This record gives sequence, C-alpha cells and structure tokens, in this order.
Amino acid sequence: MAENVTLILREHDQERLDKLAEVRKDKAVWEHQRKYEQSKREYRGEDVLKDTGSAVVWWLAKNDDHVEKTVADLGLLAQLTSAANDTDVPDRLLDFLPQPQSNRPDLESVDAPPASFEREPTTADHFEAFLSGMGFTDGDDRRAMLAKQIADIIKTQDRNETAEELLKRFDPPAVYTPVNDATDEAPGL
Repeated sequence: MAENVTLILREHDQERLDKLAEVRKDKAVWEHQRKYEQSKREYRGEDVLKDTGSAVVWWLAKNDDHVEKTVADLGLLAQLTSAANDTDVPDRLLDFLPQPQSNRPDLESVDAPPASFEREPTTADHFEAFLSGMGFTDGDDRRAMLAKQIADIIKTQDRNETAEELLKRFDPPAVYTPVNDATDEAPGL
C-alpha cells in the first residue's frame, strides 16, 4: 500500500501534455462542426431540395403567410431544385420559369423561324436566373455564397462537374494582381 505519493512532471513534459490536450479539444470541435455541416447539407439535399414539391412545402412551412409569393416563385424553386440535383426542370413547371428577354417573343418577329442554333440552358443558366429572380445582381457577394453552398450540396450527390461549373461561373478563384509592377519603377528603362 502506497501513501503520500507525489508525481512531479518536468515543465516541458507538462507543456507537451497541455498542447496535446488542446489539440484533442480543437479536433473535437472541428469534428462537431463538420458533422453539423454534413447534416445541414444532407437535410437540404435529401429533404428540402429533393424536388420542387419538397422545396415548396419547406418554404411554406417557413413562410406560411406568403402563399401568393410562393406561387409566384414556383419557377425559381424549380430552378433551384433542378440545380441542386443536376437535373432539368420538369416539363410541367417550364411555364413557371422566368424567361430571359432574348427568349420572349417579339411582336414584330412572330413569323420569324425559330433559331435552331440556340443551346439548351445549363444548370448554371438556371441558377443564374434564380439569382437574378431573387434580386442578387452581378457583384452581389450573396451570389458567390449561394453558389458555394449549392455546389457543396451538389457534390454530396456526386454531381461534381455541375458543382465545378457553378463555382467557376459564380465563385471564381481570386486573381493576384501586384500593386506595383517592377518594370514600371526601373529608372531609365
């Protein structure tokens, strides 16, 4: 039987143990944040943005006093869910989509033949229309933020190509431009 046992650690050993404890705590916080983010993405991707109907029900649950606005935004919700799932907007919802000015029939050219060279809109085009419909114009930081969030959701659905297309178009990497060009400062050149 041992009594009055005292353990003394050297200072550098105590510092090492303190650092290890701090790293374990940081790792636990990081893992918790990561699981929370994954849970949010799963909830949004597999539940909220599963299809347009799910998005409408979710939106109404959050904004039950705005039924008319929800009906008016059906096209935007359809575009958002199609972008999140890397699918085309269902045919039954195409009439709800806001049409770009270039696609609207012009009264003077009603008899003109349709242009056969127009390409099908991409998911990024649909997302662009959604952002514009929400009032997020070019230069608005919310465009990049939403694109990043949607791209993260899309990646969980193994739609990496579409996610990269959204990031490239709406959240491009920053470009480094030097403040002073060394050739401009060289005397006599």
